[in-house]
Amino acid sequence: MRCVECNYEAPVNKFRYLYNARIDDSISMRQCPKCMAWLIVDEFSGEVKQKAESGESPWGKSSGL
Repeated sequence: MRCVECNYEAPVNKFRYLYNARIDDSISMRQCPKCMAWLIVDEFSGEVKQKAESGESPWGKSSGL
């Protein structure tokens, strides 16, 4: 996996797992060990989708909100 912020590349397990906001989706948040950027990751493919910016919700709202 490659960080989109600093281009650090390592296996997905080297990126700190932060959380998965929905149990029914493969999108999670991980942190780059080099630049500490929060990344939106597809856990199934192991690909970084984008850097998480403040206030973003990549998975949308839950049906309870």
